[in-house]
Amino acid sequence: MDRMSTGSLPTLVDLARKSLLQKESLAIPALEQLPPQMFPPLFEDAFTARLKDTLKALVRIWPFDTLPLGALMKEPQLDILKAVLDGLDMRPTRRCKLRTLDLRSIHGAFWSACVHACPPGLVGRMQPVQHSPRMCARSAVKVMANLCLSDIMPNEFLAYLFQWVKKNPRTVHLCCRKLKISATFLYSIRKLLDLLELGCIQEVNVRSTWHLSTLAKFTFYLGRMSNLQKLCLSHICVSTDSSPEEQEEHISHFTSQFLRLNRLRRLHMRGVSFLQDHLDRVLRCLSAPLEALSITNCVLSEADLVHLSQCPNTDELKHLYLSCVPLTSLRLEPLRVLLETVASTLRTLDFLDCEITDSQLDALLPALSRCSQLTTCCFYGNKFSMETMQGLMRHTGNLNKLRLELYPAPLESYNAQGVIQRARFFELCRDLLGILKEIREPQGVMFSTRPCRNCDKRVLYSMDMPYQCQCPEPA
Repeated sequence: MDRMSTGSLPTLVDLARKSLLQKESLAIPALEQLPPQMFPPLFEDAFTARLKDTLKALVRIWPFDTLPLGALMKEPQLDILKAVLDGLDMRPTRRCKLRTLDLRSIHGAFWSACVHACPPGLVGRMQPVQHSPRMCARSAVKVMANLCLSDIMPNEFLAYLFQWVKKNPRTVHLCCRKLKISATFLYSIRKLLDLLELGCIQEVNVRSTWHLSTLAKFTFYLGRMSNLQKLCLSHICVSTDSSPEEQEEHISHFTSQFLRLNRLRRLHMRGVSFLQDHLDRVLRCLSAPLEALSITNCVLSEADLVHLSQCPNTDELKHLYLSCVPLTSLRLEPLRVLLETVASTLRTLDFLDCEITDSQLDALLPALSRCSQLTTCCFYGNKFSMETMQGLMRHTGNLNKLRLELYPAPLESYNAQGVIQRARFFELCRDLLGILKEIREPQGVMFSTRPCRNCDKRVLYSMDMPYQCQCPEPA
């Protein structure tokens, strides 16, 4: 009979779990006799009741390869961590199977399947790991955690973890798939970087303002991240104290490391001030084609656009983001060439706030119309007339995979002082949507004005539904 339908009768497994946890001192010796399928629900019970000695004992004889502890903790719990690490220190035993302690908030399905007694169907999905007797010697444990390194001292939870890893350099590997760095000074996090298994890192996100010289020093670690797939750099500035020769040396130090990053597929650069006239140095050192390239809040030259279009490592782009990159004064023929090259692969195209003009867009439209895989395009913040917008609607008419289209308000929506005329804006949006609906069935289309001068919000028009700020409209 299904337990949920009876509602009141506990199962034998429920009774066993309750009995084991009522007297912790008596329960611990009995753990050796339990079947493996009892361990996950029993661990969760001990976790909830904060029975640290029981947790320690369970870890010592954990019969599975992985213990997904992070999925149980909504926030760091130092006492629980100490108990688990103490259990790891007490290995080996005859049942030593644990190889990975996962502190990330994933693997929730592992625990949710064991909230109640493990059903028979779950056993096949939770088979314990079988190791030879030789492997029961003190084998290495991998600790998985996503980390953010900053100038501030780590909290007690991380500080204890780092200290424990430092004390066990041969038997513990600290692995971080997603690493965020918000430290301004590299020296403040070097000791922590030295604790990491750099070859495990798949994503690095530098979210602090660094001088170019600091980035050059970071390459000592970057070049050893052999499995890196995504690199995000933000606000890399060039010091006025450094000479052109020093700047060139720093750039060379940085770009040369790309030769070692054979798996890098996503490169995001935001506010990277040295990029102007140096984009070729970055792109030509890549070891493999990129899937995603994002350049935001940067200044590029025409030479940079030429290199962008000619580099073999951009031939297979799926996502191209050129946001807040001033393009008004540049020839965009190289971008047309690039769009033609990636027409069969490109899914995302973002020209947010690039200030592209009518004539520049006209040069791109034939290539844009061939991007048959495009699902998302953004043209917010560009300077298009109604006539050009009508042409844009028609050229995207055959792009049937588009799911999100973001367009700027036509220039005719503004008065001579540059203030939006909302009624006129909504009228023009309806006309443009009408053109689009004659050609295909649009999924998600939005038109946006420039930010309001008073509240910095935009007036939006989305599929016949206007959204506007509450600022009074000038007479």
